Amino acid sequence: MQSIEPETIIEQNQMAESAANLKIFLFGTPSFLINGQPITETTSNKVEALFAYLACHPYPHLREALASLLFTAHSRNQANNNLRVLLSRLRRVCEDAILISRQTVRLNPAYEVWLDTAVFQQTIAQQPENALKLYRGDFLETIHVQDAKGFVEWATLAREQHRLLALETLLQLIAKHEAAGNLNKAIQFAHQLLKIEPHQEGWHRWLIKLYLQAGQAAKAQTQLEACRTMLAATFSSELSPTTLALLKK
Repeated sequence: MQSIEPETIIEQNQMAESAANLKIFLFGTPSFLINGQPITETTSNKVEALFAYLACHPYPHLREALASLLFTAHSRNQANNNLRVLLSRLRRVCEDAILISRQTVRLNPAYEVWLDTAVFQQTIAQQPENALKLYRGDFLETIHVQDAKGFVEWATLAREQHRLLALETLLQLIAKHEAAGNLNKAIQFAHQLLKIEPHQEGWHRWLIKLYLQAGQAAKAQTQLEACRTMLAATFSSELSPTTLALLKK
């Protein structure tokens, strides 16, 4: 494998001249803001995929490694050529936010970067309720790329890690607020839990119980029917006797 050479003089000048910031959202539908201005045309999912990957790994990457990550179905030469085209598109939308040399590609370290996934990870333990406000959907939820086995494997693992952390934290918050009698808060987080993972009958049942504790029988009935619809559509099954018993008089 080739060693990473120092960045070029052109890149050093770009770094010195940049006094800019990036704000990047990777939960749900990704969005990228440079100096407060959204990137509205990225030309392809792979442009966004590459930008997201560089944001999550803000250090120099060998071009060959990125080519293998994003173009697994091609020969090495074809993958490198495809990466060259992709980097040209990325440069058009990102300007000097990405530094590209003959050997390496990296996020420009002169930029101040705010990344929702990083803030989520850093604050979830001490400020869980604030951190969960950042979870607008699964990690890179709308990014679908073809012929990119390496990227898909990385994104899938990262998506599952963030998802499990959000679900575990929500379960803790629901239990905490229910025990304290803060039923409205518990209900709020139960809805977020089911938005992330709607296919757990037990979690629907928990929300139904919370509504009943709060004296909101009509909403409990509505939630039961939502659970019935989900089970029929997803598993071709019916409500369990345990769930049905919650609203039997």
